[in-house]
Amino acid sequence: MQIQTKIGVDLNRPGIQAVPAMQHDGQTRAVEISLQCDGEAWQPPEGVTAAIGYEKPDRTRGLYDKLSDGSAAVTVSGSTATVILARQMLSVPGTVRACLVFLDENLNQLSTFPFQIQVQVNPAVDAPESEDYCRLQWLEDKLAEYLALAKDSGEFTGPTGPGPVLLGQEVAFQVSQDFRHIPTGIWSETLPSCSPKEYVWSRTTAHYDSGDVITYSVSRNGADGSGAVSTVCGVAPDDEGNVPLTAEDVGALSCVGGTVQGQLDMGGQKLTGLPTPTDDADAAGKGYVDTQAAAAVTAAKQSVKTKFVSFLLGSAKWVGDSAPYTLFIPVSNLTDEMLTRAYPLYTGTDIDKDLAVKEASAAVSFAKRTGGGITFTCLEEKPAADIPVTVEVYV
Repeated sequence: MQIQTKIGVDLNRPGIQAVPAMQHDGQTRAVEISLQCDGEAWQPPEGVTAAIGYEKPDRTRGLYDKLSDGSAAVTVSGSTATVILARQMLSVPGTVRACLVFLDENLNQLSTFPFQIQVQVNPAVDAPESEDYCRLQWLEDKLAEYLALAKDSGEFTGPTGPGPVLLGQEVAFQVSQDFRHIPTGIWSETLPSCSPKEYVWSRTTAHYDSGDVITYSVSRNGADGSGAVSTVCGVAPDDEGNVPLTAEDVGALSCVGGTVQGQLDMGGQKLTGLPTPTDDADAAGKGYVDTQAAAAVTAAKQSVKTKFVSFLLGSAKWVGDSAPYTLFIPVSNLTDEMLTRAYPLYTGTDIDKDLAVKEASAAVSFAKRTGGGITFTCLEEKPAADIPVTVEVYV
């Protein structure tokens, strides 16, 4: 199965055309490119080879002329080139800058034809199963309930601000003999097989616009059957492997169809050992409820006390005739108990401007709170460009 999109590109008229694609598609998207020069059909010279260069939104780049199965990634017929989009180009959502490149036998670049690929987020990647969805829905409902209580208490005074945006995620696996410590070997994108009593670790890397979040989980292969029970409450399995038990066998109250008949009097005894609830009607222990309530209230208090201060580190405002150079930025209402975090801002659309900000930011060695503001220090060179900066101030 292959989806093909037709575009036209001109060697001397570099208008950028966009090709739609879905995240994690691989070798199922083809682009038919009509090659032109000043509006006329253009054919590459004899003896040249074609390749595809690309730069993803996360700034990783690549150049390829073969696919994973060894077949050609680009085929040229006259003035038409057909390009197969490789999976590695479509791993990150956003705008992928691409170009069709022709090379001679000495790998000298002859000409390039630029175009773009608009990679959409694939909602089917790592979608939660129904049980996980129920758990998430229950937790969301509870957090909404506790957040409402926090608002009613008067301690919630404003909006929390925009949350992070999930750009995509990746899952890798590794076999280990230990379930206590995260393994340090090589992670694989394919699920490995393991021997009995070994553990399979999974690592999920979620890419947010504010940074990556990594989580781990581990499971054990117990396929050898070691330690299996032979009886249950003194009752052995029948010929079909079933163990028929009565309430008397397990010392339980009589029940029919899983429902207790009549009122259950605990006689002043506690009901303990409750599992983590997964459904709206499940009972929850005091510790679980207290933990969720405290976390919701704490998150609400912290988020509403966060404020953002933006300013510009002007390239001409650094103080000092020689290194180190300093620049003090006052921040109003900054007190000793408040914490700060500063980071540069990028447009996300103007590549040249963002590259200049990135290079200028590299010259800043550190930032330190001094008095009622923040002092930025360059130990070697001053930045050659202005740096837009945002400071988060929170308790």
